Amino acid sequence: IHAYFEPHGLSVLTQKEIASTERQLRYSTRHLFSDQQSTMMSGKQKRSALDMFLDSIDGDTDCVSHSTNKTSTSTSTSCFTNEAKKYRQLASNFMSDDREDKSAALFWKCNQHSLPMLSILARKYLATPATSVPSESAFSKSAYYGRKERANINANTLSQSVFLKDKLMTEK
Repeated sequence: IHAYFEPHGLSVLTQKEIASTERQLRYSTRHLFSDQQSTMMSGKQKRSALDMFLDSIDGDTDCVSHSTNKTSTSTSTSCFTNEAKKYRQLASNFMSDDREDKSAALFWKCNQHSLPMLSILARKYLATPATSVPSESAFSKSAYYGRKERANINANTLSQSVFLKDKLMTEK
């Protein structure tokens, strides 16, 4: 899922991988956004003129449903499908541009208003690291040094040993 939200990652995914990822995201957005919409509907039955105006500017009037939860779920699903198509097009254009900085952060900063649902999910998935191997490795080394046999090592020496082991490893 992480690669899907990076324009370069999206460009190397196969159509099957993209479809599978979008299916997973569609399922998660169905629950996420229908819960948000039902909470908004229960807390505020009547919409202000400003809310309706802002929705009309954003072009999101199709995406907001105020009748039943079933309708809001199907509407959010169709909005997700439209946003996914738009995202694939924008990501393709972004990668074909001549700019040097092709980072995902720049892409989502530029397109957060045109892809509101996906930008929320992008923030969620891009904020977490793709792998935890370095931190797991550090913890396993500290556990190795901190075993019962080595219990007489004080905390400072243990910390320095883990640091030096990590920094002085010979390349293979």
